[in-house]
Amino acid sequence: MQWVWHNGLFVLQGQPLFTAANRSFKWGDGLFETATFYKGRLLLAAFHFERLFEGARLLQMHSSFSEEQLTNAITDLCEKNSCSALARVRIALYRDDANAGSCVIEATALPEETAQWSETGWRVVLYPFARKSCDVFANLKSANYLPYIMAARYATETGADESLVLNTHNRICDGSKTNVFLLSGTNVYTPALSEGCVAGVMRRYVLQELKRLGYAVHQQAVTEPMVQEADCVFVTNAIEGLRWVQQFGDKTYGYGDLKKLYHELFSARYATV
Repeated sequence: MQWVWHNGLFVLQGQPLFTAANRSFKWGDGLFETATFYKGRLLLAAFHFERLFEGARLLQMHSSFSEEQLTNAITDLCEKNSCSALARVRIALYRDDANAGSCVIEATALPEETAQWSETGWRVVLYPFARKSCDVFANLKSANYLPYIMAARYATETGADESLVLNTHNRICDGSKTNVFLLSGTNVYTPALSEGCVAGVMRRYVLQELKRLGYAVHQQAVTEPMVQEADCVFVTNAIEGLRWVQQFGDKTYGYGDLKKLYHELFSARYATV
């Protein structure tokens, strides 16, 4: 028996939570966070809550819940769903009729291998049918997620693990579920936030740690030829952590120093996550 948390109450998963008038359902008027819960704590919690509440502020949505309330709700829900060891948590805020942010939290168990290095790299393709805008809302994890949903479907249909999304300048923006990094020697390149990518929590953490480890980090415009010319390519998100790209188009990559980097980024702080 699985539960969700809705505005302070535990509700059986599958039970209706709102009506057809719900603004998130009708217009994408909402935000969400996807995070990892590991051994009793929400990883990168400060980054997740900062992005969630800053997004609510930008959307002029009053949040009815504090960080402490949401943390307690997540902890209780993971315990109730017997997934406190390793879980995927999704926090969704949507605007109700009073302009307040109502909240739904889901928590589902993750397999152990989600949190481990994989010797098999991902196959990544370019999604050709959408262009992401670079406006003030571009960095949000908005409920209006259609370009990424369709890019993810395209990856599945073509037998790939991930699709890269272009912005309106025909430059690399991000992936359907990841942020993108290129490694060339000790230089790391990733699309700047001004390029329209989602402001990923794991992206933020990885950038912080790369600088600490002595890499030269460049947040800038990234083009398809740059991806083709990179020594290594990797993608990040809050669930998968870091996944190396083995193939993009006709280009095949090795993982080079990425296995070492993976353990430097995650082992000390997260153990296997």
